[in-house]
Amino acid sequence: MLSDDCDIGDDLRRRLYRAFLDVFLLRLIDEEPRWGYRLMEILRDRYGLRVGPPVLYPLLSSLERRGMVEGFDVHVGGRRRKVYQLTSRGRAYMRRFREVVREALDL
Repeated sequence: MLSDDCDIGDDLRRRLYRAFLDVFLLRLIDEEPRWGYRLMEILRDRYGLRVGPPVLYPLLSSLERRGMVEGFDVHVGGRRRKVYQLTSRGRAYMRRFREVVREALDL
């Protein structure tokens, strides 16, 4: 029975992470500014999500267009990386997301 509960929990987590991937990205970027490849690694290692460039980069671009994150170029080891940092609008969005989830789940 415990195994079934674990499988259900894993399934629910994956569904939640995928449905609200933008919010999880904002949360990770809020921890510290990060570039795309590093976000993919963290999503895989921390949440068990395999998110590839065709999903991640358009989503980051969308967050940037919506004013949730801002990207800037840095040079690391001779390579250019676009690093994203959270904006005040992104923080407000995350706060409101928490409120909506609490209301919806009656927490």
